[in-house]
Amino acid sequence: MSIIDETLKKFLDEIVMLTVKEFPNEIVSFILFGSATTGEWIRGKSDIDCIILIKNRNMTKVVEEFLNELLLKLDSKYKLNLSETCTIYKKTQNPALNLILKTESMMMFGRPFYVLSEDQFDLKNAKIRHDLKIQIGLSVIASLNMFLQRIKNTGVILYGKDIRKEISESIPRIEKIKASFNALLLLLMSFVILPLEPKIAFSHAVKANLWACDDVLFAFEKPLSTTSKEVQEIKKMFENSDLELNHLDEALKYKRKINIQNLNRWFVLKYTLKSIGFVFDLYFQALRKMFS
Repeated sequence: MSIIDETLKKFLDEIVMLTVKEFPNEIVSFILFGSATTGEWIRGKSDIDCIILIKNRNMTKVVEEFLNELLLKLDSKYKLNLSETCTIYKKTQNPALNLILKTESMMMFGRPFYVLSEDQFDLKNAKIRHDLKIQIGLSVIASLNMFLQRIKNTGVILYGKDIRKEISESIPRIEKIKASFNALLLLLMSFVILPLEPKIAFSHAVKANLWACDDVLFAFEKPLSTTSKEVQEIKKMFENSDLELNHLDEALKYKRKINIQNLNRWFVLKYTLKSIGFVFDLYFQALRKMFS
């Protein structure tokens, strides 16, 4: 059962209503997924993840631009701070950091809306057509299967067709391997961003630990649910290993409560290095378990 913050739900209802009104007979499906549907969404810290399926491929950019502008207008009305938490909207005083954040959003990190047409989105075979940028990203550094499984497990239909039942249960092994790149890429970006902005670097490192849990559960074809449940599942799976599982409890604590306003670079560097060691150890233990 989904648990959506009451104010966030009103915001999303208005987003959907105005989008359908602006593009009548164009919107096929509007789905919310991720932390916003599992009761773990935190105002001022969490972003949102929506996938919007439309009819006309030539309208994808138009619809996405409309949604991005609409979010900024309604964000101030509902005071959700999404303009600060969604990477695509973040602006800093540092041009180099702004370029990094823009690159991240192009790689499907921190984008609130993913707009695709029906002929682009092959759910049965887990493929995206006619978008070279996304195709390259999904072929090299990310797994569309994992993206789809997260929609299947946590998605809530806000409007239109329920595409969740069309998502295949079959997951090729190569996709399980590619999924691990998400956490590793976040850790890499943490190092790149650290000299420029410790707060964002720290947030990336914390998220990488929790995404690594997603990666392993996905590889073992276990359902993706709430972050807390996933952490507990990982701890149960590896309770007899020498993994430093308390590191996950620490990551959960940092995600929920830590005041990151006064973080210094030395603390973030030590935490990021520790996280790299943990993530690689987790992947190694998962491979041993998978092939034992």
